Amino acid sequence: MNQHTFQVLEFDKIKALVRQYAASTLGRDAVDAMRPFTHAEEVQRAQREVTEMVRLYRARQEPALDGIYDIRDILQKSQIPGAMLDPAEILLCGETVAAAARIQYGLKKAEIDTPLLKQIIHRLTLHPEIEKELARVFDAQKNIRDNATPALAKIRASLRQQRVSMIKRLEHLMRTGWKDYLQEDFYTNRDERYVLPVDARYQNKVKGIIHDRSATGTTVYIEPLELVEDGNILKGLQRDEEIEIGKILQALTAMIASHADTLLANIDLFKRIDFIAAKARFGIKYAMEEPKISPSKTLKLVQARHPLLLVKHGVEDVVALDLELDDTTPGLVISGPNTGGKTVVLKTVGLLVLMCQAGLPIPASPLSEIPIYRLISADIGDEQSLEQSLSTFSSHMKNIRFILNHADEHSLILIDELGSGTDPIEGGALSCAILEQLRAQNAMFIITTHLQELKLFAYQAEGIKNGSMEFDLQTLRPTFRFQMGLPGQSNAIRIAKRLGLPTPVIEKAQSIMQERGESPEDMLTKMGNELRQAENLRKKAAREAAKAQQQYEDNKKYKKRAEGQAKDILQRAEHKAQKLVMEMEHRLAEMEKREKQFQSEWKARLDYLIQQSSQISGEQSSKSQFADLKEDVKQTRKKLVERRLEEKNETAQKRPVPKTWRWNHLIPGARVRLDGISEIGTVTKIWAEKKEIEVQLSTVVLKVKTETVLEILRDKPTPKVDAAASVKVSRPEYIHNSCDIHGMTVEEMTPVVEKYLDDAFLSGQPYVYIVHGLGMGVLRRAVQNLLKANPIVRSYRPGGDYEGGMGVTVATLNSSIIQNK
Repeated sequence: MNQHTFQVLEFDKIKALVRQYAASTLGRDAVDAMRPFTHAEEVQRAQREVTEMVRLYRARQEPALDGIYDIRDILQKSQIPGAMLDPAEILLCGETVAAAARIQYGLKKAEIDTPLLKQIIHRLTLHPEIEKELARVFDAQKNIRDNATPALAKIRASLRQQRVSMIKRLEHLMRTGWKDYLQEDFYTNRDERYVLPVDARYQNKVKGIIHDRSATGTTVYIEPLELVEDGNILKGLQRDEEIEIGKILQALTAMIASHADTLLANIDLFKRIDFIAAKARFGIKYAMEEPKISPSKTLKLVQARHPLLLVKHGVEDVVALDLELDDTTPGLVISGPNTGGKTVVLKTVGLLVLMCQAGLPIPASPLSEIPIYRLISADIGDEQSLEQSLSTFSSHMKNIRFILNHADEHSLILIDELGSGTDPIEGGALSCAILEQLRAQNAMFIITTHLQELKLFAYQAEGIKNGSMEFDLQTLRPTFRFQMGLPGQSNAIRIAKRLGLPTPVIEKAQSIMQERGESPEDMLTKMGNELRQAENLRKKAAREAAKAQQQYEDNKKYKKRAEGQAKDILQRAEHKAQKLVMEMEHRLAEMEKREKQFQSEWKARLDYLIQQSSQISGEQSSKSQFADLKEDVKQTRKKLVERRLEEKNETAQKRPVPKTWRWNHLIPGARVRLDGISEIGTVTKIWAEKKEIEVQLSTVVLKVKTETVLEILRDKPTPKVDAAASVKVSRPEYIHNSCDIHGMTVEEMTPVVEKYLDDAFLSGQPYVYIVHGLGMGVLRRAVQNLLKANPIVRSYRPGGDYEGGMGVTVATLNSSIIQNK
């Protein structure tokens, strides 16, 4: 890198822009010293540091950089033996000390991940002892506190007392002896002495020391003789105060000097942090991005813009540049009309590479890639030097000599108008030789030219491409758009016509061109157009092939996935079907087993009862057995009914029983239906005042509240029969061991299950299956609540794997009277 390259590529103007965003002189100095790095690791770290700072700013978590000052001179002064810094210098050191703590704390609590920046701030040294001492000595207004030392407190107290005493005496003199001689009724101060403004005509009338006169000479400022001694005392106290303050400042200076090394190290870190922040703010301002650092020689710019044009005109008015060079094609020859933008392309490429290697974001897409160059050399513009007696051509050759002596595989060479300033034929030949040498030295290069020889050379040579600046033939104006792969035309005659040259001159030039026939430039243009068409067809074919390949791969994936899903579904279906068949077979076998067991148990019970009834040892024995059996049945049924009535009474307040009968129908012998009991009862007694009745239910007599009466039946009561006659020892009607209530509501289910439990209990079933299904679980919970409250149910549980699972509840019943007998 050399200063000539920085100058022609206008890198200094970029530094001037970045400098505006520094918060301190330290940051501005760092920007002024900014130069491109030449190692990939350095560039990558610098770029990542800026990117981290950009994220902090966008998240509004950036470090507070106020209070950073360049105190290097102050620190150097503090180290002189016996030195005493003034309060302003000490306070600057204090603010810089506080800034270190503030920056470190702010970055530590930031939620954004910034590992590189945190490495920097962790190296900051904090000085809490300096902060504490300065806070003790100075108040909020940056004045030294009275209690900074005990001696200072005593001196200042004496000063205040002395001033108060002197002011009282001055006011007394103004009201009495000096009243008639004063120019104005006030006192003032001259050279730290209290004086009165005396009319010059009466200055001989008063005794005192003259300290000053007014500009007009009409007023004399005199210190009264009575106050001279008090003034001397005041001056002495003021001198004592100055001495004590000097001691305080010397002590603070010594403290600062003892930490000079760490404070100087903090200054360097502040400089770096402010430098990074300035680059980040510059990048945010113009929407710049961090480019990729290419590990190879690929130079790829996507939607790139010249930063100075961007600052001046805005992003909408600057044409973006897309350009790519690599190992196989490291050279580019750009041709086209004058004022078409060829030089802007050179400067854009060179300046963005310099910015990237200096750790600056660039105005381009983040898809851009830039390799690291050790040499960036540019020969741009008319560099004629009168002082050195050099022509334009000579000046260019001097720069190119330097380039050829130093270019290698890590170099980027930018040459504007190669071969100009001399005979076109010789210049063309020399230019081709220069390009051949740059290619031999493996350098990456971009040159601009109008020479046809260079366009033909780029077309024929391996590793070099043509490029051109687009020209609108309709408007005869350049579009400033760069086109890769095509040579450009100068269009000199067309441009001259647009600029107003006389028509005869234009026509003569056109006729001369026609007489010469088709020029090499025209042939290049035709070949370039054919090449572009072929390239477009190749790209289209490649896109179609890629699309077809992708479709083929997608179809293979879909087919494989569908086959896998179908196989999986079939396996699951077969497994589920086998499981269901096994469960059904097991359940059928279990049901057959239980049916046989049930029939066997009932046959044994029946045989036992028949045997007991037939073995009559006497009339009294038979009657006793039947009486006991009748009483057991009666008591059991009574307990069952009473338990249900108690449960109904407990919920009577929550669910009142609807009354649909009249009081005059409630008479002895009336047939009634009670709440919670399915069997019809007969009223035997009535207690109207207690609203209670006695009801005969088969073999059970109950005393209940009248509010439990649901209905009084109007039909004729059946004759009362003897309870003993209703008890018959015979095999009860067969009751199945399952009750299916699937699909019922809770209201529909309740009487069905209660009746079924009664019948199953009396028939001697040891356990029953209540089939309610799965659903939302409402019916299952209602069944379980009903079973829990029923006294004939010993326990209940969900069905097993082969009993119906959660869709069935199995209830175990208490043994019935008949079974026990």
